[in-house]
Amino acid sequence: MIIKLLGVADMLAILAMFLATILPQNIVIILAVYLIFKGFIFAIMGSIPSMIDMIAGIYIIAASFGISHWGITLIASIYLLQKAVISVFS
Repeated sequence: MIIKLLGVADMLAILAMFLATILPQNIVIILAVYLIFKGFIFAIMGSIPSMIDMIAGIYIIAASFGISHWGITLIASIYLLQKAVISVFS
C-alpha cells in the first residue's frame, strides 16, 4: 500500500516538474523536497536509483526558479514515470 502511495506522489512530482512555472512555488518545492527526502532515506540503504530521485528533486527546485531545460525535464520525467508506474501497478 505504501509503495502505491509513493508511486502516486512520484506522479504528482512529475506534474510539478512540467508545471513548475504555473503552479504555486510552494507546492512545487514541497513535492521536490519529498523526492529529495525519499531519495535520501532509500540512498542510505544503498539504492542508486534513489540518488537519482534526489537529483530530480534538486532539478525540480531549480525549475521552480525558472532554471530548466526541456531535455533534462524529459529525461527526468521518463525516469520518474517508469518508477511511478512500477510502484503503482506492482
